Amino acid sequence: MIRRIRRSMRWFGAIAALLLLPIPVHADDIEPEPYADEDLEPEPKPKVETAVEKEAVTETATTPTGPSVGSKIFDCMVLRPFGFAATLIGGALFVPAAALSWPGGAESVDVAWQTFVVSQVEDTFKRPLGDF
Repeated sequence: MIRRIRRSMRWFGAIAALLLLPIPVHADDIEPEPYADEDLEPEPKPKVETAVEKEAVTETATTPTGPSVGSKIFDCMVLRPFGFAATLIGGALFVPAAALSWPGGAESVDVAWQTFVVSQVEDTFKRPLGDF
């Protein structure tokens, strides 16, 4: 029984590693910390704002600018594994598609390559997390 558990743990580890491969790491997601020795510009004098301007400022400050955490989690847990599978399937389907499109010339093979492989790779690995 213990041998079966150990064998299955290897498979679970391999599957988990394959599922974690399509998770992108972008340096754009991390905001750099400001340096302490930077010269800070002097703050401008505050101007008098009307009530309408204050309302517009608070309205724009509260709207989120990037994708939400829920969309990032959904992208990471559901869409990226499906995208990885689609990349593998697209790579396998490219071979017969290239054979069928070869009589049309190199441009038609390039279109098949872009459709079956490149678009799937870009969607899975190069797209920012949570950006649909």
